[in-house]
Amino acid sequence: MKKAEKKEHGILLEAINDKGLPLKKLNYLMAGITIFISAVLLFTIIGTMRGYREMKQTTDNYIDWHQSANDLQMSSDYLTEQARCFAETGYKIYLDSYFEEANVTRRRDKALEHIKSAVSDDSEIYLSLQSAMKESLELMNREYYSMKLTALGFGIDLSTLPDEVRNVKLRDTDAGLSPEEMKDLARTYVFNDEYHAYKQKISNGTQKCLSLLISETEKKQEEAAENLHKLLRNQQILIIILIVIVAAIILLTSFQVIAPLLRAIPHIRSEKPIPLMGSYEFRFLAKTYNQMYEANKETKKKLVYEAIHDPLTGLYNRNGYEELCKELNIGTSALLIIDVDNFKNINDTYGHDVGDSILCVVSESIRKSFRAVDFACRIGGDEFAVIMIGTSADHIELIQQKIEKINRELDEYMEGKPVTTAVSCGIAFGEDGMHYDELFKKADIALYYVKEHGKKGSAFYTDELAGLIGEHEHEYRD
Repeated sequence: MKKAEKKEHGILLEAINDKGLPLKKLNYLMAGITIFISAVLLFTIIGTMRGYREMKQTTDNYIDWHQSANDLQMSSDYLTEQARCFAETGYKIYLDSYFEEANVTRRRDKALEHIKSAVSDDSEIYLSLQSAMKESLELMNREYYSMKLTALGFGIDLSTLPDEVRNVKLRDTDAGLSPEEMKDLARTYVFNDEYHAYKQKISNGTQKCLSLLISETEKKQEEAAENLHKLLRNQQILIIILIVIVAAIILLTSFQVIAPLLRAIPHIRSEKPIPLMGSYEFRFLAKTYNQMYEANKETKKKLVYEAIHDPLTGLYNRNGYEELCKELNIGTSALLIIDVDNFKNINDTYGHDVGDSILCVVSESIRKSFRAVDFACRIGGDEFAVIMIGTSADHIELIQQKIEKINRELDEYMEGKPVTTAVSCGIAFGEDGMHYDELFKKADIALYYVKEHGKKGSAFYTDELAGLIGEHEHEYRD
């Protein structure tokens, strides 16, 4: 059984090594897992944000409730302060401030209403604050009584007082007191122990409310924190899984795609077949490339040949000529520019077929007349150039003989035809450091000289010859 399993495993490995790992299916699988985990992660992030908002809301509620409880205490203390100041001084401004707070600003009532909107009516928080409010209202009745006594003691017009004070009914014993006694009694009502007992109850109710608020807030914050902790832990696990998947994808991509690509690049640069390795898809591409490489090898040679050769004559064309000039040693070469005489008239009179046949005869004669190491080029319509390698002024006679031979062969071809033509040639010898454009110009000057002195022959560039012609441009077309 183990042997069969090993054999099956070996066949599988062999198949993978031969065909490669299919990245398409693997990517689909990885993408599916990644999308699923990303969706779960997104859901977890949304839950985390929700938990954070809940925790923030709990904290905000605590701050609001704490402020409301403080407002109730501060309002009560403020009312006490204004009531006492009025009892001490009899200044009506304190009375006005008192009722501005009690009836207009209403911080106590608003605080109670705010907390009531957030908690249930039977909650201990609300009941504690309501108890403090009740004590505060009872305390106000004592303050109203003190204000009535103060007003009478200081002789303040009762019609100017608020209804709450004006409608207070004094006890008979207090109504018969003298103004000074009324003042003393008024101060007693807002400074005695009973008054302080009421204040203490209000403070106790407020502090109890704050304690309950803190306790409830801490409980909710603990619950929210625990929930956030779970969500963040789940996020960490999911992120780790995503990192593992990304790392796996990177490794697979590196070994199955990038590594084969990097190894293939030197082969491509050196124009060699790509080794078959990596994923199934890359192996397929490598096989296709290798097939195309072999198929295009000959095509490339043909294209390269056509790019630098003239299709009519088979000689190098203008591009080929320029490339040769860049590569060759001009200092040890001679340049011949050969032009077919009267070629434009022949073309215009007898047509391009006749002109093409003459060009073919001239090119074939040039090819046979010069060495295999020399380069024959057709650089224009009826203009040819020959670059003779390793040639100097010692070979003047030999070059002249070659041009004469070409003209003889052309005469033989044109015999019996209604048209005659010949070639004219200008020759220049290169020098060390000379640019090929300068060499061409010198050969062109020599050619111009031949054209101006009867055509059908050759001339070699010399400074004396250039002086005879002058410094004008040597452009001509028959």
